Amino acid sequence: MILGMKVRKPDLHDMLKFHPKVLEFHFSDSDLNLELDDNFEQRLIVHCYEYFERKLLDIASLKETNQVHSKEKSLELIQKAIDKTLSLNEHFLGKPALIVHPGGYSLYESSQSEIEKMQGMIVDSVQQLDFKNVTFLLENMPPYAWFFGGRWNSNVFLGADEMQRYCVETGLNICYDLCHSHLYCNKNNLSVVSELAQIENYVEHFHLSDAGGEDGEGLQFGDGDLPFEKVIPILNRHNEKSFVIEVWKGHEQSGKGFRVFLDEIKELMQRNIIK
Repeated sequence: MILGMKVRKPDLHDMLKFHPKVLEFHFSDSDLNLELDDNFEQRLIVHCYEYFERKLLDIASLKETNQVHSKEKSLELIQKAIDKTLSLNEHFLGKPALIVHPGGYSLYESSQSEIEKMQGMIVDSVQQLDFKNVTFLLENMPPYAWFFGGRWNSNVFLGADEMQRYCVETGLNICYDLCHSHLYCNKNNLSVVSELAQIENYVEHFHLSDAGGEDGEGLQFGDGDLPFEKVIPILNRHNEKSFVIEVWKGHEQSGKGFRVFLDEIKELMQRNIIK
């Protein structure tokens, strides 16, 4: 597989020491003003901001609240991120990509009809965006997410069935977060290996970290219960696809946490599988 690194501008040069082929910039809303002085030999991926001016983006938003933008405003803000990605790509090689969380958030448990309405909004929302020069990647969600100091429910883009329907209908691929998928599987007594096997051919880019329980995400290798010994052989079928590591605070101390995780999975991967 192709090694990428999660970066922000302050730790960019530390991450370059890993010799990645892809740089995934994790945006905050202030990064619409990001400027880069150097040119890079890597391909660019931008991970779209989840918040803008202290409100969540949500392309499946049923209504605007004081914590969640409307669908229309969310799409406007994602379009700004697309345009910024194209601008930044002048410093990189190849076609850039943008990763977006679809949303579908609720503080309280949603009814089945509300969930189905949110799910039904995703394709229409994506088709309103102009991303003809960007590879647009929705990312699968965990069952729970932590925002504003509380645990929210994620109601869309959780399981492989829904992701596959989206990919077939739109002709688009996705960013597949194995940690998110494993948490969803833990909650619903499913197998992340089966989910991965179903969706693998629709994935453009992977996020890797360990996971435990229903909301323990971004864990270091071995601190959760994700079955990497079964997952890695599937990933090894996709030499042309990229991945990044998403260990919590893995960028600190010049990427120490990323290095620990990378060393562990390299032992499970065949020689020369990371290019």
